[in-house]
Amino acid sequence: MGAAAGCAKPGASCGGAAMHCAQGRRSNSLPCPWYIFQNQNGASYRAFERPAMTNDPIYLQKNGEMAEIVLNRPEKLNALNAEVWKGIIDLFSQAGADAAIKVVILRSSAPRAFAAGADISEFPIVHATAESAGAYHDKIRHAYDAIHALNKPTIAMIRGVCFGGGCAIALNCDLRYIDPTAHFCIPPARLGIAYSLLETKRLSDLVGPSRAKEMLMGAKVIEAQEAVDIGLATRLFEADQLETGTHEFAQNLCGLSQFTIRAVKTMVEEISEGAVDETETSKRLRGEGFQGADYIEGRDAFLEKRKAKFTYS
Repeated sequence: MGAAAGCAKPGASCGGAAMHCAQGRRSNSLPCPWYIFQNQNGASYRAFERPAMTNDPIYLQKNGEMAEIVLNRPEKLNALNAEVWKGIIDLFSQAGADAAIKVVILRSSAPRAFAAGADISEFPIVHATAESAGAYHDKIRHAYDAIHALNKPTIAMIRGVCFGGGCAIALNCDLRYIDPTAHFCIPPARLGIAYSLLETKRLSDLVGPSRAKEMLMGAKVIEAQEAVDIGLATRLFEADQLETGTHEFAQNLCGLSQFTIRAVKTMVEEISEGAVDETETSKRLRGEGFQGADYIEGRDAFLEKRKAKFTYS
């Protein structure tokens, strides 16, 4: 997406229900936080400095160096339609291009569901011809890739239903933080379709071949504790601690070396693609690290017994 086109309502007040300002104080008259971002195709999505009421099916809101990309079709349990798939592509691209953003949290606006999967009500239309089906699946693949390839840490914060395509977008995040209501299922066997090889690999890499087969062949529902036990989820929080715990870890990442964090993402990806020894990329990153400003700052801060102030972005 391009740069902000400016406030949708310059000089306006957002009024209505009380909101929290950046310092946590309540206000009934905050300046309007709506900024309109427009991509090269002319589609617009709102980006928020703090949460605000919106009917957009997906939107981005910023909180300091953290950004949340929010799935917002609560009446459909966030079923992923064409507009949402496109929004994922655009908003993750926007987050990647914004140097001020260091961590992205993918979440739902509703507690009942992270996402219930692809919007099957669209299937008669998107699968009407071979061409339309191909374009639809290309868009989904592009959305998965937009999440997976982001050069910043991504955390899926999951409550409730996380099925089908919802599970797939969560698997493309680096971490999956959940509460006890979370449950997972990938049910192609209930629809008579074949799951993509790439997404089957991502599932298998996390839970192992046997459990991947069990989930996909049997459309097995995985509850929260089992999800953590088998590696499908990263961490389980109590329901009232999920948001706090997620934000605390994200804030911790913001204060650490972004060079190191991004190098970790790259190294783990190299390993997942079959590397068992140093690659040209890993050698380059190790060499750059010891020459970089973050290393010099981290070393000096350690020796001077102070907190490091990293600058890599």
